[in-house]
Parts: sequence; C-alpha cells; structure tokens
Amino acid sequence: MKNELILIVSWVISIGLLLLLIPKKYLRVSIIAFLFSSTIAWAYEYIQVLFGLLEFPYREFAKKATKLSFSLHYAVYPTFFVFFIVYYPTDKSTLRKFFHTFLFNLLLATYTFLLNKYSSLIEFKHWNFFLSVGINFFMLYIVRRFVFWFNKGLL
Repeated sequence: MKNELILIVSWVISIGLLLLLIPKKYLRVSIIAFLFSSTIAWAYEYIQVLFGLLEFPYREFAKKATKLSFSLHYAVYPTFFVFFIVYYPTDKSTLRKFFHTFLFNLLLATYTFLLNKYSSLIEFKHWNFFLSVGINFFMLYIVRRFVFWFNKGLL
C-alpha cells in the first residue's frame, strides 16, 4: 500500500505542478522536454536494469510487460526535466546556470535516494551515487541541448 500511495502522490504532484506552474508560452517547449526526457530516462534505466545495477521490485505492470517503473520514467522524471528546461536561466551567468543544473540534479538524486530508502519502487544493486549524479548532469545537458536545438535557441 505504501508504494501505491507514493506513486499516486507523485502523479498528483507531477500533474499539478505541470498544470499550475508552466506558463502557457512554454507549453510547446514543455511537451518537447517531457517527451524527449521520458525517452532518454527510459533508455538510461533500461541499460541499468539490463546490467543489473538496479531493480524495480514493485511495478505497475506485470514483469512480462516491462522490468521498469512506468510512473517514474513517464511522469515523475520527465516533470523534473520540464521544470529544469522551462526555468533554465538562459541569459544569466555561467555560474548561475551551473547552480541551476546542480539544484535539479540534487533534487533528482534525492528523490531517487528517498525512493530507494523508504519504498520498494527502486532498489540499487551495484550502483554508485556519485556516478549517478554525474550521469544526471549529462542527461540534463543532453535534454537542454536537444530542446534548445529544437527551438533554435529561442527560449
């Protein structure tokens, strides 16, 4: 029951934040960021599961369908990426951009760590937290580059 509650709250918060805090002028950018980030989040987690670095003991769908968590990769993680993109400080200093990226990386890593510690939604097997943070930086960079390229830098 705890896992279901966590997923329901995560869905409600994700949808609520997207509906309430995304300005209409960024709707197109948000959709692009959401779809692209869900794709790379799925691919990244699939590789980790394939190599036995982590498991998802509790899943919404049967094990035959997927070994990944649907909610995390198609709702929660993409929501992090959407807010990262929409509120990215494009016209600020490099230091400000770095701290923005660092903050979102920290939020993403903290959410994943808390899920690992207090639920059975995700279980780390052979994984390094610092390597995960580094890969999260890379994924944030890839999503930012793709979305800005897609919009030709007009954010």
